[in-house]
Amino acid sequence: MKTTLIMNFKLDNGKATTLSLTYPREDLTEAEVKKVADTMIAKNFLTIGESSLASLDKVFVRKVEETKLP
Repeated sequence: MKTTLIMNFKLDNGKATTLSLTYPREDLTEAEVKKVADTMIAKNFLTIGESSLASLDKVFVRKVEETKLP
């Protein structure tokens, strides 16, 4: 099963972007993710065009199971 941490951010231009990280730690907490996201926002870690991250909108873990067809 493939596990992916999804972090949806709002940008300072009103648009949105998504950061996806595969195989996050199993015991990862929302508080830990929010702390890292706040640091990313404060330090302008990521820019999209000329827009910066403004806030963390949503964070979740997506689990996908692939099954080979017979």
